Amino acid sequence: MANIINIQNYTDALRNTGYKNVESAIAEIVDNSLEADAKDVLIICSLDFSSGRKAVNEIAILDNGIGMDKDTIENCLVIGESTRRKRKGMGRFGVGLPQASLHVCPKVEVFSWQSNGSIRKVVLDVGKIKSGIQKEIEGSSEEQIPDNYLTYFKDYEHLGKKIDFTKSGTLVVWNNCDRLKPKKVGSLFERFKFLLGRKFRYFIHQRSHYIGLTVNGTTQQDESLRPNDPLCLMDDNIIMGDPTDPKHVKKKGDSIFELWDNGDICGTVNLPVKYSDLESKDIKESNVEIKFSWAKEVFHSAGGECEIGKFIKRNVGVSIIRAKREIDFSKFDFFSDVNEPQHRWWGCEIKFEPELDEVFGVANNKQHVELFELYEEEYAEEELKPIWFSLNKIVANEIRLIFKKLKARRKDSRKKSGNKLPEEVVVETVEAKNPVVTASGHNKESISPEELFELGKKRLIDAGYPDPSDMDVKNALSPPIKLEFRDLGDNSAFVDVSSKMGNCWLTINTGSVFYRDLYSKILEEDESVKRAFNLILMAFARAEDEAFNNDTLYEAFQDVREQWGIKLRKYLKTDFKA
Repeated sequence: MANIINIQNYTDALRNTGYKNVESAIAEIVDNSLEADAKDVLIICSLDFSSGRKAVNEIAILDNGIGMDKDTIENCLVIGESTRRKRKGMGRFGVGLPQASLHVCPKVEVFSWQSNGSIRKVVLDVGKIKSGIQKEIEGSSEEQIPDNYLTYFKDYEHLGKKIDFTKSGTLVVWNNCDRLKPKKVGSLFERFKFLLGRKFRYFIHQRSHYIGLTVNGTTQQDESLRPNDPLCLMDDNIIMGDPTDPKHVKKKGDSIFELWDNGDICGTVNLPVKYSDLESKDIKESNVEIKFSWAKEVFHSAGGECEIGKFIKRNVGVSIIRAKREIDFSKFDFFSDVNEPQHRWWGCEIKFEPELDEVFGVANNKQHVELFELYEEEYAEEELKPIWFSLNKIVANEIRLIFKKLKARRKDSRKKSGNKLPEEVVVETVEAKNPVVTASGHNKESISPEELFELGKKRLIDAGYPDPSDMDVKNALSPPIKLEFRDLGDNSAFVDVSSKMGNCWLTINTGSVFYRDLYSKILEEDESVKRAFNLILMAFARAEDEAFNNDTLYEAFQDVREQWGIKLRKYLKTDFKA
């Protein structure tokens, strides 16, 4: 009789367990800690100094939960064993501890203790399995906590918080962590704070649990997780804002987003969902909560390239929450164009309870849900249709509405403000020490400051900026190249360079086929792409402006621009035929 699995030849498969990264693997262990009623969890990194790089080579997860009795600890590293089969809380599948551990390291040690009981230990070592030395999880032995972790059992204090690990708890030690990316502790902690802070944000926000980070042997790099709320609503979120300084992240301040309100929906939608109970086979109903938020106008107007804008760009997507813990984060085919800048300025999360695991297609390692675009006609005869259809009608529709309002708001804010664009600041910085006499500079010298101000104000009004302030006019006149958008008609050049009012203006013709078929599409891409394209055009305008002292070259630039526009218009208006 043969074994179903030849365990010696299965070791590589044991390590390729489908976890996305080390944060997801650690989240599995933290799940176990919270299920065991731990109030405090400490993630401890030990460094290897032998190579001189100070890389992390060992990670331990220590908690003060109820600990494991003898039977439980002797089965905790057996794949497929679980003490939590019922659909309550985060655990259930029984693959978490061994598979999450082996994803990161080839050897895992588990120590656990209960009130008035001894410390017991079990080990799973892939190297010994492969060589045939370890064929089963041996019975637990009574052990002492390793010396390098004893400091956490003697009046331990983390960032001013006293934590007692002595009464009961569990210590999971990952030896020789050979699959860490990154390996530097600083970069690793930043990832932990971002991703684990997002996964466990509700537990941290409710202050029912504490998750700390430390480096073994020092307190200098101690950190504690804060909620990373992609809806940017929590009052203790990892990033907050200050309306008087909307571009910069604050540790304490105002929430950056607010609940989305379209008149019919005020923040939250409750979706009743039918499901088949696995035990009774009865059709039951459970509630799915869908929440939407969008940026407050003061922070949205600061732009995507400010400190806040860059941070929230990392949280573009829909968050799926199962039993208060984020289980997945993605687009789920509810929206496209993830690089469109306005998508960073809204948030959406979908909450459900474990009884809907089959409805959402929860993976056994709790790494993802099965939500993706389906074709409704294929499920016309199904009594219980995939939940994606119901969610898509709500989520995709609201995202479209929010996106539309964000675009309109952004457009209005640009019209109301004469502030410098980042591209204008770049050109101003580069040309600050350039002594070349330009056409715009020559014209500026022949105009009085008062007349120049009035001309600049008129130019802003003509360009669509209503009632510009004195500061708006000053900002509009200071850059060597001022970028503006005006409808010059379909038959005009796609760009115009003007230096008649004491300043060089690069006008992009919004009425041209170039703008409709090309430039407007670029506006919908990543802001860095848009800025690079603007700088290409502004470099041409500056070169033309600098050609002022050479009449032949100056006229050649103007001729090139005109002929370039004619050619481009013809090309873009010609249909492609294969």
